[in-house]
Amino acid sequence: MAQPPDPGMSPERRREQIMSYLSAHDRASVGDLSHVLGVSEVTIRKDLDLLESQGLLLRTHGGAMASGRGRLELHFATREQQHLEQKRRIAQRAAALIHSGQRIFLDASTTALQVARLIKDREELTVVTNGLYTALELTFSPGVTTVVVGGTMRHRSSSLVGSLNADLLQRLRIDLGFFGARGVTAEGLMEGDLDEAQLKQRLVQASRLTVGIVDSSKFGLSAFSIFALPHEIDRIITDTAAPPAIVDALRAQEIAIELV
Repeated sequence: MAQPPDPGMSPERRREQIMSYLSAHDRASVGDLSHVLGVSEVTIRKDLDLLESQGLLLRTHGGAMASGRGRLELHFATREQQHLEQKRRIAQRAAALIHSGQRIFLDASTTALQVARLIKDREELTVVTNGLYTALELTFSPGVTTVVVGGTMRHRSSSLVGSLNADLLQRLRIDLGFFGARGVTAEGLMEGDLDEAQLKQRLVQASRLTVGIVDSSKFGLSAFSIFALPHEIDRIITDTAAPPAIVDALRAQEIAIELV
């Protein structure tokens, strides 16, 4: 027996539910989706046609399966929603540091994407990034030149790692580098993936000022590789829930900590 339709569910929300179901079950028939969502098979077919036109799924006989792009976008969207309000506050403070005419680095973190959304009106701004979504966000910003670095896309991620030209990265001159992290301790900013850590380390070295943009949930977590040591970090912007002991330990090493 089909579920009763939810009168409050918008078409956009229904399509999100379709993508979530396909991600969890690999593939589904039109009948399955009609039953789960409580709408007609005609409605489901229209939704599947639209999602296929957007490249998010592949139609199969009698149903559909998520495309590689669809899985990637769903995974990134899940990450983006975690601690979203804190990330937005951090991004607002970070964006206030960015001015027209500068050269900046934004990594592939979801917080960096929030920053990118706030700086699209800048003029003569050069943004270096290894984030696919960050680069796409800035595509139609006429005053922003976007340079994408990195060579290999990480599985289930939106970052490019393994620089195609390490020597070129070492010769870049960045005014401000903004870095998310998998973990933050008194030892510095950390990443779990070695290739990503190495890429970030090179960009830290190329940046005149290094700014961590990390929500409080990452504080106290340790990861495989430190890409920015305390003496290489100028500022960390985080939210007010950051553990005071770690904040004090970082400030003792002359790192400016901003709680927003």
